[in-house]
Amino acid sequence: MTYVLKISYDGSFFSGYAKQTENILTVQSELEKYLSILFNSNIKTTASGRTDKYVHALDQTVSFSSDIEIHCDAIKKYLNDKLINIYVKNVESKNKSFNARFSIKSKTYLYLINTGSFNLFRRNYEYQYNKFLDIKKVKDILNIFIGTKNFLSFSTSSLENTIRTIKWIKIYKVKNKILIFINGLGFLRNMVRMIVATLIKYCEQKITYDEILNLFKNPKKGSSIDKAPGCGLYLYKTNY
Repeated sequence: MTYVLKISYDGSFFSGYAKQTENILTVQSELEKYLSILFNSNIKTTASGRTDKYVHALDQTVSFSSDIEIHCDAIKKYLNDKLINIYVKNVESKNKSFNARFSIKSKTYLYLINTGSFNLFRRNYEYQYNKFLDIKKVKDILNIFIGTKNFLSFSTSSLENTIRTIKWIKIYKVKNKILIFINGLGFLRNMVRMIVATLIKYCEQKITYDEILNLFKNPKKGSSIDKAPGCGLYLYKTNY
């Protein structure tokens, strides 16, 4: 049987989503630890994608298989009683062919920027930019990123295939907060953070329209250089 979890987590407490060494706290390591105890077997999970250190999730999807049947409500209750800084929103059983990574149709990330005064208590949950950011200017360059393109310049990934598709980008201003939503079919490591950093640099007149175009025309790993802080990034929605 394949079980599917919908979870949210506070990334500021973890060294990213993916399991690393035994002494490093990650979301996956915590999930697998308690699932293995509950199922009395070695449980390996698959997520819709990995998130980096300090990056949060409002809607991460995780799947795993087991021959042992446990009621979904019991799994949810057990995990929420044990986990800290991770919340299981829902558990359901799916067809064995379902895979959280390979069955996904698209995912949406949210990036939060505070353009108002420094907020000590939100510093782990939004980028404390703390000055004016002209979103009208940002909207001038959004189309550069839309479509199926080689995003190697906007990534630190070591993958050979760096072609990805961004379906849409939407930006809103709510009082002193700027919300950037990016929807795509898949994302490379640090891709969203490097795109956001480029948008900010364009507003600051530190990079030109043509220079951004050149990053696509001459793709080179990490040539965009800057990354927006991880604390402002959220895996907002996973769509299946």
